[in-house]
Amino acid sequence: MHLNLRRTAAACFTATIAAAAFASPANAGLLTQSAESCDDGPITQPFQRFGDGHNYKLLPGGSFEAGTPAWTLSGGAKLVSGNETYKVGGSTHSRSLSLPGGSAAVSPFTCVGLGEPTLRLFAKRNSALLGLVSTLNVQIQVKTSLGLSLWLPVLPGDLGGSSWHPTAQMPLIANILPLSHSDKTPVRFRFTPLLGSWQVDDVYVDPVRMR
Repeated sequence: MHLNLRRTAAACFTATIAAAAFASPANAGLLTQSAESCDDGPITQPFQRFGDGHNYKLLPGGSFEAGTPAWTLSGGAKLVSGNETYKVGGSTHSRSLSLPGGSAAVSPFTCVGLGEPTLRLFAKRNSALLGLVSTLNVQIQVKTSLGLSLWLPVLPGDLGGSSWHPTAQMPLIANILPLSHSDKTPVRFRFTPLLGSWQVDDVYVDPVRMR
């Protein structure tokens, strides 16, 4: 029920943005660029043991086992030893991404559309500032048809706590800006810890069309 409410909120929010794009020629750039090519790679069910039988595609470099050559890291974000404990990507996996306070990590581009509604990953909170509640801010970057870039929020889900845990499904909002079922747009994600430090691993997007 909570997931349906989040998806409804995401749909309403994005429908408002899309309506604004049509209402004024000056805002026509809100319509997104179409992706020239998309390769989803292997489709798996990494969250099946947690009651989520949906199919997912791994974000490029999202297991962090091959390093982070395609990711943009800043503020001390770095690859560290220690995989998420469920090892959904493979029993030999041994790395994750550390995000200390003040850091940020930006993923490579991937394709989303009406068929890719959610983001899901594994996360662990390592510390919180002065006993305050720490969270992980996630944003998605889209490019408009005029070549402008916009950073939009990803609706937050349950991020777990101080031990490795799969997050709840996080609606993307931006995935319904391409208004055709066959159209996709290139996007990338930015992860920023707020009031603390985090580790993330095994970052997936849900391609609902594959179900």
